[in-house]
Amino acid sequence: MNFRERTYLWYLSILRIFVGYYLFFQGIGKFQRNFPKGDWIGRQIGDLAILDLYPWYKTFLQNYVVPHSELFGYLVMIGEIAVGVCLLLGLFTRMSAAIGLFMMVNYCLGPGMARGGYMLAFQQINIIALAIFVLAGPGKTLGLDGLLFRGGGGGGKGKGAK
Repeated sequence: MNFRERTYLWYLSILRIFVGYYLFFQGIGKFQRNFPKGDWIGRQIGDLAILDLYPWYKTFLQNYVVPHSELFGYLVMIGEIAVGVCLLLGLFTRMSAAIGLFMMVNYCLGPGMARGGYMLAFQQINIIALAIFVLAGPGKTLGLDGLLFRGGGGGGKGKGAK
């Protein structure tokens, strides 16, 4: 962990750890419930035939996700665990935040739009936080990115510098 990194964005590391903790334990909960094998579409989203979703997203869910629900269930579960671990450790923060951002936008379009209220608001907050992580890269403070990418950021410290 890099405690010497001079940055004014140290507070983003605390937010990164919180979002990582949330995603990790959401994924672990899905693992313990054997999420991919059950009717997770009905539980998480609802009856697609009667829900008022964006037409293009509803078509995507009906034509691709429902026929391959077990595969998408595993992708959701493993994605949440992997992104959560990476954010907790500050490892490959920007890439994992981008993957988490993609997942959260899909959650917002599906279960968030279907249920609204708290679920939609919390997903929107996570979308904003993950977008900030993609832009700011808070893994260099209190994270493993600081150890892995010490000389990054330009300034002539690369291999070709004289």
